[in-house]
Amino acid sequence: MTAGGPRFSKMRVVVAIVLAEALPIVLLFAIVFAYGAVRQKDSLSPAEFAPLAGNWVGPIGGFLATFLLAWWAARSAQKQKVAHGAIVGVGTAVLDLGLGMLLGGAAAIRPIFFVSNAGRILAGLLGGWLATRSSVRGS
Repeated sequence: MTAGGPRFSKMRVVVAIVLAEALPIVLLFAIVFAYGAVRQKDSLSPAEFAPLAGNWVGPIGGFLATFLLAWWAARSAQKQKVAHGAIVGVGTAVLDLGLGMLLGGAAAIRPIFFVSNAGRILAGLLGGWLATRSSVRGS
């Protein structure tokens, strides 16, 4: 550690990766639960609705969660803010890919899956960049 804080905050990065993956999943569960509570009898069942909602919640929620948590992980770092964000983005994409393969097998890997994970990497970079910009303004 240096006087201004840790050079690389491994714990923040790990927490950010796990939360950036978990938050969209929790959000999807909440959306499907709410849908199931208000749906009409002749509409899709919650099980049929969940994959459709996941095609939107996963990429959008994953991007936003990764962006915000990459910024959170990077903002307290003394240096290497963009690296913190990039690692959160890549880590979240790798975790998402691993979970997708584990839970859905090769059938889960569709083009939207790659777009979503590329978005997570971009979100991590943007979060780290924003943390750099925030620290320049705060100086």
